[in-house]
Amino acid sequence: MTEVLDVAKKDGRWTECPACKEIIITKRLEENLLVCPHCDFHFRLGGKDRIALTCDDKGFVELDLAPSAAESHAKTLETPLRGGMATIKGQACVLAVMDFSVKGGSMGVDMAQKIITLMQHAHKTARPLVMFCASGGVRVQEGIWGLLQMIRTVHARNTTANVPMVTVFTDPTLGGVTASFSALADILLAEPGSRIGFAGPRVIEYTINYPLLPPDFQDASRLLSNGFLDRIVHRHQLRDTLSYLLQWF
Repeated sequence: MTEVLDVAKKDGRWTECPACKEIIITKRLEENLLVCPHCDFHFRLGGKDRIALTCDDKGFVELDLAPSAAESHAKTLETPLRGGMATIKGQACVLAVMDFSVKGGSMGVDMAQKIITLMQHAHKTARPLVMFCASGGVRVQEGIWGLLQMIRTVHARNTTANVPMVTVFTDPTLGGVTASFSALADILLAEPGSRIGFAGPRVIEYTINYPLLPPDFQDASRLLSNGFLDRIVHRHQLRDTLSYLLQWF
């Protein structure tokens, strides 16, 4: 039986939940919006899947966010951020979705420019901005230019402060993304079990030489109890929640 399950997992017919270790039929898992039916663990979503689950049918029109002609030829390739005009249950907004599976959703010069462009577009069109965040942080490979993107995105948010903004933290959202524009939204939501923070637990333990961090350290539930988040929203209710909030903007 074990050999059969191993084969089924390898070809994608079955999926093992990393939280409860239950084996789930992949089709059933997809029908449940990639939420474990046994323990409610939220699997990570890619950018395309997130847009499909959030927006109305044909309710997303992607904007060309390429900052230069040199990048235009690659815009059809996978990107760590997609953005465009969207409707969520009839409510219009500008939508931005990060994809952790592409370069860890890291924020470099290119991504920051796209974020700034979306903020400015929301300001120009008088639409609220909904931002799904999933990132390992700033793209350190770009050195000081990567770190400067925190300042650039914060400045862009300050100059478009009249635009209502909703951040949805997903697992994981870390580093300079958490420490910059994502935390400056008017409403901060999160999916259950999302890890949200700056440096990871191992880095903190090594830096302060204190290996006894609480087991729920950086978990969305802990951040909610400490007042950082406004609400934790189950994936099944997220679309309805966003639609309800957008109607007040």
